[in-house]
Amino acid sequence: MKALIQKDFYVIWKQMRIYVVIILLLSMINSAFNIVFLVVWCSMLPYTAMAYDERSHWNQLAAMMPYSKRDIVLSKYVLGWLCMAAAGLLCLAARMVLGHFLENEVDASIVLTSLCLGVISLAVTLPAVMRFGVERGRMIFMVVIFGAAIGTGIVLDSADILPRISLPLMALMPIAAAAATAVSIPLSMKLYQVN
Repeated sequence: MKALIQKDFYVIWKQMRIYVVIILLLSMINSAFNIVFLVVWCSMLPYTAMAYDERSHWNQLAAMMPYSKRDIVLSKYVLGWLCMAAAGLLCLAARMVLGHFLENEVDASIVLTSLCLGVISLAVTLPAVMRFGVERGRMIFMVVIFGAAIGTGIVLDSADILPRISLPLMALMPIAAAAATAVSIPLSMKLYQVN
């Protein structure tokens, strides 16, 4: 599986460099929406890798190689998790550096919430993409990811709502992310098809 993840990183490296620049620039704006959007945006990188795989018919080649369906499916989840974690760390680091100069607080709960939201978005949309392919599954993950990011960003930016929901949200989001992933991975393995 490590080789599959490396292959995906090599394939999308040019786009990843652009993501890093965008993440650093948007992290400078003190907004919960930007952090949520950026982390959830990075959860879409597995779909980019899958689009390149479909275009080059790599999945047909992979079917002839000693990779199991489990390895192929899990590599996409791990790629998404790694990209989201890197985006979260970059956002946190940028906010800490800016907070030092601008005396702004760094709210790690927003990064944790956005990571959980990204994991949930990946878990909800990846099975459909595994079944129908990137082109046909595009509408599903666009609606889920952008709807969830915008909704959560708006809620987190509402100063009067945040204190009332922060504790329950912090407790429920990791549980929801773990539950969604536990259901999503076996479902993706069942629905995966070589296109």
